[in-house]
Amino acid sequence: MRSPRYLPILLLMFSAITSCNKTSENTPAEIKTGSAEAYFQQALNSKEPSKMLVQFKKGLKSRKITNDTIKYYLLDGIIYSFNKLKEYDSSMAYSEKMIRQARINENTYFEALGYYRKAIIHQYLNNYKEQFRNAFKSRNLYLSIGDSLRAGKRSLEMANAQSSMSDYTGSQENATLALSLLQKTKDSSYISSALNQIGITNRERGFYQDAIANYESGLKYSTSTEDSLSFLNNMALAYRDNGNFSKAIDYLKLINSKTEYADKESHARFVDNLAYTEWLKDSTANVLVALRLSLEMRLKNNDLKGLTSSYNHLSDYYSNKDRVQAKEYAVLSLEAARKNDSKISELNALENLLSIVETGESEKYIRRYLHLNDSLKTGELKAKNFFAKIKFDEEQKQKEIDDLQANALKQQLESEELKSQTIILSLGGLLILVSSGFGFYYLKQRHEKEKIQETHLTETRISKKIHDELANDVYNVMSGMQEIASNDIMDKLDHIYKRTRNISRENSSIPMGDNYLPHLISTLSSSLPENTRLILRGEENINWSKLSPEKKIVLYRVLQEMMINMNKHSQASLVAIIFSEEKNLLKIQYSDNGVGLSKESLKSGNGIQNMENRIFSIKGKLNFETEQEKGLKILIQIPI
Repeated sequence: MRSPRYLPILLLMFSAITSCNKTSENTPAEIKTGSAEAYFQQALNSKEPSKMLVQFKKGLKSRKITNDTIKYYLLDGIIYSFNKLKEYDSSMAYSEKMIRQARINENTYFEALGYYRKAIIHQYLNNYKEQFRNAFKSRNLYLSIGDSLRAGKRSLEMANAQSSMSDYTGSQENATLALSLLQKTKDSSYISSALNQIGITNRERGFYQDAIANYESGLKYSTSTEDSLSFLNNMALAYRDNGNFSKAIDYLKLINSKTEYADKESHARFVDNLAYTEWLKDSTANVLVALRLSLEMRLKNNDLKGLTSSYNHLSDYYSNKDRVQAKEYAVLSLEAARKNDSKISELNALENLLSIVETGESEKYIRRYLHLNDSLKTGELKAKNFFAKIKFDEEQKQKEIDDLQANALKQQLESEELKSQTIILSLGGLLILVSSGFGFYYLKQRHEKEKIQETHLTETRISKKIHDELANDVYNVMSGMQEIASNDIMDKLDHIYKRTRNISRENSSIPMGDNYLPHLISTLSSSLPENTRLILRGEENINWSKLSPEKKIVLYRVLQEMMINMNKHSQASLVAIIFSEEKNLLKIQYSDNGVGLSKESLKSGNGIQNMENRIFSIKGKLNFETEQEKGLKILIQIPI
């Protein structure tokens, strides 16, 4: 998000106002002392926000206002001054005032500007939902007056707000719309920002090649060396995430040779990224000096976000060399994330800590990890629903307008039809006969189609009754025999009833479209015993549309079998399933803290044999890692 540069804008506004007030000889009209324009000019000449505020307010109260437009510019100047003073409640109140006055005067431009100012205030307050809402309203108003440039900028701000709330799909949609609007205006700086945002959303979702292509396109529109270095850094990270460490290192070395164009925080980030990437490529590489140099720079700059990364990278560096040092840096990373109030960074730091600390020490971190994980997932879901609701509400409004227009058109057509009826009647009996014959044929055909559809529905209902009501019939038999049958018979009937219901559930149809993932999550969650906790991660980052229906069915049934076996045998209190996509493989890592399995069980278990046969049938791999009383780990790899 680019910060609004108010002062140059206000200067241009003032020039536009004064240029409109010219005498017939084409000489500028004199700005009278005590007029709104004079106070506006004095405010622009002031350097301190508090003094600017005084002049803007005096101008707004002045009785000598020769141009109504100056009122809006004075209001905008007041909003700017309050923002500089960080008095956001006051700037919000004046933004509302601008919107009200513009709406009364039917001035769409300044109404849109008022909503934009509100969006910026909410951005300062990290209130991304309201930032999105107000940017959305502003964009629609600019679109209504054909201002593509400002509509494109507002779309980009909406995309940034969604990205901040981890709604990367929605963010990409709005960034793409911003790009299409901005390309009409040839605004290079904002076009590069839109491409950068699209690249961020692709990288966050694991589409690294797409992200690299976006960054390369954005680099072509870059307007400064500083922005170019940022794009190159993003490209390097995408290459690193995709496993191409050599390419990433080439870019990062180029960036580090140009650090005189970077600010202090960026310089530290570039040094750290190069060292860490070199270590990822070769764990014996001598990168400790560079990692510590970046840490010292970030400590000096009090860069909390950067410190979190430095501590994490140093913890990784020491993970196989000195676990005590690794743990110390992991704890420092957690503390920096908390100071920065970044829940995502804190979650990553906790995940790193849990891989280092001993079992007895992990409990306090597990509780916080579970709480944060649930909180973030709930927050992300609410944000997505919020953004979707705004879009839905707006579409409903547009639909109502379209319906009204359609009704008006229908009435017009009906009126024209009445006028033409006289002509139609004059065509005579032959035309009536032909029309009647055509109508009879049409009705007959429609009747035949309805008969076919009704037959299909009847067959479907009969099939469903046979499938679903078998278990109910068993239940009715149990109820009738309850008084006369022995406990042993009733237990057997109950067992048959449960097996019938379970078979029905376990073999229910699987949706292949957008409902596949929600259906899968629901099945996994419903399989849990009462006191068992399930952690799911990475499922929303998988491009499920790339997976064939056959592979979706196999994966669904295998995970279902895992949960059934866990329920029956493991006695686990915690189950984790992590999804990830690497190159052309879909990886699923299952783990629990249950009693584990013996080697004999692994070789002889029917459930395990079924899972292996299913995975092998789609050329996948299935690996087990278990010890008695130490839980179970399963790694599934499926080619995409």
